[in-house]
Amino acid sequence: MKFYGLSKWELTQDLDGLVFFAQRMNELLFDFTLDSYKPSALNASFLCAEALSLISDIEEKIIESGSLTHVLDELKWSIQNDKIAKSLLELDLNYYILDPDNSPLDDVRQRLEVLGKSLGPRRYFEACKDHLHKALLSQSKRDIDFLSRTICTSLMNIGYSKAFLYNRVKTFFFHENDGKKITKLDQIEDFFSELDTKIHHFEALFLVDSLIKEVSDSVKAFNIEISDEIPTEYEETAKLKGLLPEEGEDYEYVLIKQVRAFDRHSARSLAERKIDNLSDVFSLFHHEKQISWKREALVSQKCCTELVHLVQPTTGPMQKGFDFKPQKASKALNKLISTLSLRDNSFQKFNRAADLHGISIGNDVVENQLVNLWTAIETLVPSHVSKSKIKAIVNFLMPFLTIRYIHRILERYTSDLYSWDRKISKRVLNKVPNTSGKSLALKALYLLAIDKNQDLRDELYKSFKDFHLLRFRTFNLCRILSSSEGIRNHLLTHETKVSWQLRRIYRTRNLIVHSGRTPRYTGSLIENGHDYLDQLMEGIMSISCGPFNAESLEQVFNISDMWNIKFKKQLKELDSINEHSISFLIRQKPF
Repeated sequence: MKFYGLSKWELTQDLDGLVFFAQRMNELLFDFTLDSYKPSALNASFLCAEALSLISDIEEKIIESGSLTHVLDELKWSIQNDKIAKSLLELDLNYYILDPDNSPLDDVRQRLEVLGKSLGPRRYFEACKDHLHKALLSQSKRDIDFLSRTICTSLMNIGYSKAFLYNRVKTFFFHENDGKKITKLDQIEDFFSELDTKIHHFEALFLVDSLIKEVSDSVKAFNIEISDEIPTEYEETAKLKGLLPEEGEDYEYVLIKQVRAFDRHSARSLAERKIDNLSDVFSLFHHEKQISWKREALVSQKCCTELVHLVQPTTGPMQKGFDFKPQKASKALNKLISTLSLRDNSFQKFNRAADLHGISIGNDVVENQLVNLWTAIETLVPSHVSKSKIKAIVNFLMPFLTIRYIHRILERYTSDLYSWDRKISKRVLNKVPNTSGKSLALKALYLLAIDKNQDLRDELYKSFKDFHLLRFRTFNLCRILSSSEGIRNHLLTHETKVSWQLRRIYRTRNLIVHSGRTPRYTGSLIENGHDYLDQLMEGIMSISCGPFNAESLEQVFNISDMWNIKFKKQLKELDSINEHSISFLIRQKPF
């Protein structure tokens, strides 16, 4: 979360909701936002489409039939918590979603097809925009927060690039280059004018090494043209942006034509995928050297406008995780090498998972990344667990992904506070009673959860001024953490969502391997899967390198299960909120 100046705005109280929308959209689309605050992989509209696709996969025996229950549970939960989706339905939800255990599969499909028409992506998106306008007028931050998230989810699943959406938000709301001031709520229509869900036609020009000339006779069928000279319409922009071969470089100009996409970033990615596929096929017959290319491209939209843009590759989903700084990373590595207690087969499995993690980072192909990530996770699950594979994985991972969840949120919250204003944040946190020498996360927990610290919270609220997003985040965390029921419900919802997402990653892995299909939301799954794997490996290292000195993954599983039982017991017994009763939510190490 970052505060951008609002000099482009003529600020009035009427615009507070629109400012909040702009700040929330910026956070949603930023690559390194905490997963909890990113767009969901799917919303009600696309969950319905996923359920219909899953039924076809079940009939073709690609996916097990038991998966359908979990998808329908998630779909039902999503609609129940989505007032836009509910407003589009003519009948009660139970009419549309039948129990797959007590209904023929064909009947389940037919009802879902009706639901799919009611929640069609474009119909749902238009309804979201209408509700957003009302929420901006009423300045309902909770409604704007939900609508921002589900609008991003819709646009990304329709086919817009996250990079394009992020640039659109920054350019429209925060950059002054266009000379346009934001003065009224109706300008939200101008923001959406470039997000009309209409597909466009593009061309993309890449610099590819001369090895591609070996297949020049074969590429015409793929709408690819190879030339020694740059096409005239691209020459000026290439010179201006520096996309010309350096002296001594042996490159050809490769023009990918007839690319259909919603934006230029998506067009570049789709065009590059053609070159990547061509390189892979070429390597089947020539193993010594692969075709390589410069990843930035000149992209021209062939309809609506004739402008040529230099488009850089976007940050890959595996590059969006948290990193230590080099010095801290080296210390962590040295500690791991000197204290890791895993032995024999467990040590080999841990090494193999680390290898697969590294391969995923070094590979740009999303299918390979997801398959390797899932294989790494599966490698670490003890083989003696007798339940089904996916149940075993969910059960094994859950303690690592839930026990420190509140702690992780508070760590990010304090980071956001310090990024906004270190001096004010430090002053307020240091005033929190009974926290001298304690961690920032614990200070934040007491600040937000304990009723007697209301004056300190009010001091923060006033200091935030036009940073409506950070004020909302503070208020929302206070709402969750100030009651035992709020804490339990929040953790239960998180656990349920993680379980659904793990199963979705597993299904997508099977789709890639057994059908060759890649869902559009695979990038989001990789971001989540990478985060899950990192937390799992961190937890394993903590249990093996710490005072427990666990020597096998089976021991790690049993110790984590022990701590999970204790954590659930503390959570169940949590009644009144005070310093002593909630301190168990903060853990400096996973275990």
